[in-house]
Amino acid sequence: MKNQPHRFQVNLAGMIDILSNHLYDEKDVYIRELLQNATDAIRARKKIEPALNGQIHVSLTGQTGKKTLILEDNGIGLTEEEVHDFLATIANSSKGEKSFEGQDTNDFIGRFGIGLLSCFIVSNEIVMISTSQKTGATTEWRGKADGTYSVRKIETETRPSGTQVYLRLRNGLEEHPECENVEDLINTLKKYGSSLENNIIVEMNGLEENINSWTKQFSDKDTLFSLPKEEIIKYGEYILGTQFQDYFLIANESGRTFGIAYMITNILEMNALPKQTVFLNNVFVNSKINNVLPNWAFFAECVIWTNELQLVASRESFYENENLKTVNEQLGEALVGGIKTLTKSAFTELLTTHYLDFKAVASEDSTFLKLIYPYLPFQTLNGEENLADIIKGTNTIYYTFSVEEFRLLEDIARSSGITLINGGYTYETPILEKLNDLIDNIEFILIQSDEITKDLLPISLEEELIYNPVLAEINAIMEEFETDITIKHFGQKNLPITFIHSTSTQVKRELERAKEETSTVFSDILESIQKKQEPAPLAHLYLNLDNELINKLFNSDKSIDELSVIVKTFYIQSLILGNYPLKRKEMQLMNQNMLRILEML
Repeated sequence: MKNQPHRFQVNLAGMIDILSNHLYDEKDVYIRELLQNATDAIRARKKIEPALNGQIHVSLTGQTGKKTLILEDNGIGLTEEEVHDFLATIANSSKGEKSFEGQDTNDFIGRFGIGLLSCFIVSNEIVMISTSQKTGATTEWRGKADGTYSVRKIETETRPSGTQVYLRLRNGLEEHPECENVEDLINTLKKYGSSLENNIIVEMNGLEENINSWTKQFSDKDTLFSLPKEEIIKYGEYILGTQFQDYFLIANESGRTFGIAYMITNILEMNALPKQTVFLNNVFVNSKINNVLPNWAFFAECVIWTNELQLVASRESFYENENLKTVNEQLGEALVGGIKTLTKSAFTELLTTHYLDFKAVASEDSTFLKLIYPYLPFQTLNGEENLADIIKGTNTIYYTFSVEEFRLLEDIARSSGITLINGGYTYETPILEKLNDLIDNIEFILIQSDEITKDLLPISLEEELIYNPVLAEINAIMEEFETDITIKHFGQKNLPITFIHSTSTQVKRELERAKEETSTVFSDILESIQKKQEPAPLAHLYLNLDNELINKLFNSDKSIDELSVIVKTFYIQSLILGNYPLKRKEMQLMNQNMLRILEML
């Protein structure tokens, strides 16, 4: 027996549940669908009648519990055949298949079947009356939530082309204030239709209000780019509900995606994604889209218009495809150019607010780093400086891996005339590493504390004969502090001493100090950790024989005991200047030395 073909049965109630509770995030999305269908129809008619003044008229009539929402357009209308094609079979009217004869389907954004179906979210019965511009005939389509519908011709006298949709609103629509109050309806229409080129007119208390007469101008690229600053600032407050001080305009290479990037001057949470309010073909899509611009655009709240991206099924976000990737990259480049147009004060304020976020992104994103590196602040020997100022006049910049190493090296680096950056703060080192590949003719070198002492010159053989016996006795005294005292020629006279130690030595210091300040139990744990570590090398206190103080001290007639007191004072001074907390025995040494110095006076 030959198999007979069967058709799937569609449960309309189940589809309505999917639409209202799963597919759409916004409860009022049916308003968008109605506006899309009306806009498609008007655009189709304008292909034939370019001078047409497109209008969408909306009203809310009736008493509570028996209200009807009416939306009317003066578009091309539908023939009876089109009514069947577009409305009789659900999902048979995709964007590519929905074609008003002779029209370019790329101009159309709605899907009559799915779009009108969304109206069952608030209504058990939808009535559509449409008069075709092509035939002049009027057709009524009446659909019910149980899945039944009827189509009939209406014999009327001459009737203008267009379509009217009547939604008989059901009870229990507490989540839909736009179905009860005209003011809420107007706000919903403004949300979805503020950028539409056609006038949206709402009837309220016998009066008519054009709700997008001012806002629609911003959706035209040429108009937008010619508007004065105060208008664009005002628009940002209107559409985003926030006051802004600065912005710049952005567009991709085709010009089919463009917008306004408003600068955010309040501190954001780390890892905040960019906020983008996006309109596709001038119809609002979503205010939570975060993939049209690069992730590093968190410092801007943007309004974007596009007619070249493809919506997902819910039409509340865009497909992640090559087209979207290209738009994303090109808008990123436009943001780069836009930032460069900001005034110095505006950019300084932006950077001051977001500098840590900027560094976080720049440490991972080379494109963003290339844009922002001249303005990033770093701690140097001269305090905080922007990188653009740091690299002036030098092609070699050294940086340390830790804050401690910077403190160790800053004095000797300053005396040696090298440029040194503190790379110990969050994100600094990854950024400086990346910059080697981004900036021509500038080299960033990670320097270790023991490397910088290689430039210190050893004392002569004659000087060794004089000073080594003294140093040997002083070093014997300093053994308990695990520090070696060495005399060197620094090559300049200003710096008397420099204190250098390794990372492992610093770790050992911290463990010892923590052990002194904790309870017995925790102290035992720290001691156990310390025993497992490799022995740390000695710290080094270098004395500059070129310095007048050091030279005079070691060529004086002072005893070894007196010299050791002064050297110990140098040691304590180095720890304090390097912001190292003193251990217990070092605190005792400081007090004892002060008393000895008083005795020596």
